[in-house]
Amino acid sequence: MLSRRHLLRTMVLASGAIITAPLPSIPCPLSTGSTQTANHPTLLEADDCCLWACWLGHSTVLINIGGSWIITDPVLFDSYGLSILGITIGPRRFSPPALTIEELPRPDLVLLSHAHLDHMDRRSLSAMAERWHGELDVITATNTMDVIEDLPWRSVHEMDWGDRTTVADVSLTALQVRHNGWRLPGEACRSNGQYRSGRSYNGYLLERNGVRVVFGGDTAHTTTFAKIRQPVDLAIMPIGAYDPYPETHCTPEESLSMVDMMNARSMMPIHHSTFRQSEEPIADPMIRLRAAIERSKTKLAVRSIGGSFSIQRV
Repeated sequence: MLSRRHLLRTMVLASGAIITAPLPSIPCPLSTGSTQTANHPTLLEADDCCLWACWLGHSTVLINIGGSWIITDPVLFDSYGLSILGITIGPRRFSPPALTIEELPRPDLVLLSHAHLDHMDRRSLSAMAERWHGELDVITATNTMDVIEDLPWRSVHEMDWGDRTTVADVSLTALQVRHNGWRLPGEACRSNGQYRSGRSYNGYLLERNGVRVVFGGDTAHTTTFAKIRQPVDLAIMPIGAYDPYPETHCTPEESLSMVDMMNARSMMPIHHSTFRQSEEPIADPMIRLRAAIERSKTKLAVRSIGGSFSIQRV
């Protein structure tokens, strides 16, 4: 019989990655002898901004654009994964989220990129839906709403690549990215050629009052971001879990290349330094990005969990 440790180290979770560490919390060596901590943002900072965005950890970003609150891929507990008898089996965080669910403002929109367990976290989404019972609107990718439609939302809708809609006065366009969408192994997925029945995976363009934000979700390198014709104020893009998953996750340099395609003024790196999902050292994504961005015209929006970016009203 396989040991519990071996089973956990080899269990495939629907993040597209394999657990490569046991469940107990692991120090995050951002520098020698250090452990990662999260800054605690001040929400009042958003009041005087036409755009304010804070990285809460992993792919969870709290955005205020023109007064509307949006949260992306909320994963707000100490672990994500398979729930068995009320216990979550999966990777544990290196640091807490910058805000707890109790500290969040009520979102005008919950924006989900795809159904992987580390992006569509039932535990976090259920807690949010119960706290704001019947008050929250959700946007997700094609063939993924079945995972969460039983929760008490006000509305939940799917968007396909190229679709446009408006929620809370924010215009959204669903963007094609390069990833996979299955939540559990064996499910139909667009990456396997099952275009109509397969689970999909989105990035999004958000626009309001001339402010433009791209949330890249999760993606390997793709040229589809070059289709965004007008400059972007903030590109929220993944940079981690690339070794050995080049078909589903981009390197920091590839992420910056996509940011340059969309002529983004600033970049917020996500999907790193939160969970152990791959083989690269936990600090490598930011080390590599900081070296690469020095040769780019794009500015680095945040450097650590809890960091925020803003554009002041004129």
